[in-house]
Amino acid sequence: MKPGFSLVILSAVLALLLIAAGCTQPLSTTVPSTPAMIGAVNMTTNETLVAFVNEAVAYAHTHGREAALAEFSNPTGSFVRGELYIYAYDFNSTTIAHPVSPEKIGVNRLYEPDAFGNLYSQGIIDVAKSGSGYVWLYYKNPVHNNAIEKKLGYVANVDDDWWLGSGVYYGPVDPSVASSSDAPSTTQEIRDFVDSAAAYAGMYGKDTALATFSNTSGPFTNGDLYIYALDYSGAALALPYQPQLVDTNFFNLQDASGRYYTRTEIQLAEEGGGYLLFQYPDPARNYTVRYKISYVRPVDDTYWVGAGIYTSEDKLVDQEHRQFVADAKSYATTHGKDKALAEFNNPDGLFTRDDLYIFADDYNGTVLAWPYRPDQVGINRFNATDAMGTHQIQAILNTARTGNGMVDYYTVNPATNTTQLKISYVTDVDGTWVLGAGRYIEPDTVNLRG
Repeated sequence: MKPGFSLVILSAVLALLLIAAGCTQPLSTTVPSTPAMIGAVNMTTNETLVAFVNEAVAYAHTHGREAALAEFSNPTGSFVRGELYIYAYDFNSTTIAHPVSPEKIGVNRLYEPDAFGNLYSQGIIDVAKSGSGYVWLYYKNPVHNNAIEKKLGYVANVDDDWWLGSGVYYGPVDPSVASSSDAPSTTQEIRDFVDSAAAYAGMYGKDTALATFSNTSGPFTNGDLYIYALDYSGAALALPYQPQLVDTNFFNLQDASGRYYTRTEIQLAEEGGGYLLFQYPDPARNYTVRYKISYVRPVDDTYWVGAGIYTSEDKLVDQEHRQFVADAKSYATTHGKDKALAEFNNPDGLFTRDDLYIFADDYNGTVLAWPYRPDQVGINRFNATDAMGTHQIQAILNTARTGNGMVDYYTVNPATNTTQLKISYVTDVDGTWVLGAGRYIEPDTVNLRG
């Protein structure tokens, strides 16, 4: 996962499954603070942990892989010090050194769950591949009668083939607390979760994968996040919370907003994967219809998988985004339409900030401001459609007529030259024209839960 994810949210999406270092969520390389309630339980500092792992990396570079792995696997060797010891894995999640559990050496643990039954593979791989970083995990502490405890791990890569790490326990954890705090909550976690499911299907085959995806107690249901699978005709193959709908064809179904969401999912899967926003019943809230951000991707040429997080408009459009649009409206009201449009069309002006810029249209659908596409200013785009067939200009105008609100559509991201989902916030100005700003939905660490 990307740096910056809060240390109190312990994601159980994907991961390396380690005897000593099962992590639930890869975190920032920033040193996490030690919870006050458990500070007295553990006398090993974060700095000591990092220094221990760095010493082991240096040892591996000096002595070579074979000698290092032999030393790391030696229960009486120089890298077993009290509660600390070094474990090592390759990037396929196979154990290659472990002084406490030598029977695990040579075992691939990609789909082995943690103490709460969660997979957590891809996240820790991401941390190790990035160089180094902290991870939280839930693991049975053999010193405390195998009580499930929270553990802080630190991992670092040795080279492109393998990595190593170590960790310290931070005392018992209540399973109910863990299960409520570790639910994935970002677009990056959705994507990792879906990628993990596709990898599982590739390893174990379609029949086994669909049976696993359909199991509400299985590794691919984590709170309200779960894997669903459909074929390219739109027929449901796995729906863990709605098994009665398996074999139902969703191709012509519409969500609460009238969107043919399965058609969009199929198109995204055929193109390799992508995000979508739709409205769908939430089984955790008595099947109340809510916004859902999903990521879908192909497994093979016969079916695809997806998963999503239920969210809200307040999470999709944050306060900074709203304020940016409000400031633009205030500027237009204060300085007048002509001066405002000149400023909005200036790519170096006040209203192009990082990934946000102001666009404007009149209610006939004519472009009034588009700082990065001056060739479109004055063009009527009322009947324009996005890559999924949505009349996005009409949607923007209809939303603005109500005062303000959120609109989603697909457009080409100039930074990636790919078509991506974009969430815009728009507002009416004076009853004659509209302005707004949008952001692309990309893997990041924004908390989408609301």
